[in-house]
Amino acid sequence: MYEQERKQLQEICRLLYDRNLVSASDGNISMRVGEGHILITPSRMNKGLLNPEDMIVLDGNGVVIEGTGKASSEFPMHQAIYRKRGEIRAIVHTHPVYATAFALAGKTIPDNYLIESKVILGSTALAEYATPGTTEMVDVISPYIDTVNSILLKNHGAITYGVDLIDAYNRMDVLEEVAKTIIMSKMIGEPILISEENLEKLTKKK
Repeated sequence: MYEQERKQLQEICRLLYDRNLVSASDGNISMRVGEGHILITPSRMNKGLLNPEDMIVLDGNGVVIEGTGKASSEFPMHQAIYRKRGEIRAIVHTHPVYATAFALAGKTIPDNYLIESKVILGSTALAEYATPGTTEMVDVISPYIDTVNSILLKNHGAITYGVDLIDAYNRMDVLEEVAKTIIMSKMIGEPILISEENLEKLTKKK
């Protein structure tokens, strides 16, 4: 069942691992498949070592349709995003170092320093800390799901989502690169903002 999609999910997991966007068994990645099914990474398995057959197929309520492992305990967070955003087909949740540093400091990532922030990411929200895998986690991200495509989780990590798996992955990749660049820039001096006028031009070109 869903052999092609399993392979794609496995490839993205490996890419996330190779790009240092996820380590060991951290994080979870999912995608909508078929009619109302969700393909998600298994719990407590190294993302860089996953095989296509390791992925778990769930129904919309989190019941296992196919797979022998245990689905990620953070499925409710994915479920909440899919239910609120019908156009979203994939979600990436990882703990990338630089983006998580912003979350740990209780700061969001500005969208007015770098072009890719405005064009690819847009605004990034900052959600309060909640215990992973709980309904509290759903509660803290819910206010932001409709208005952004990337959320930092205090003392935890980051979530990005998109219209397909590549879109969700690209947003996580850009989120981390932007966070890293801002942090490195602040070590040299104060980063220069893109003016409101130029930001408006970027928005019109999207």
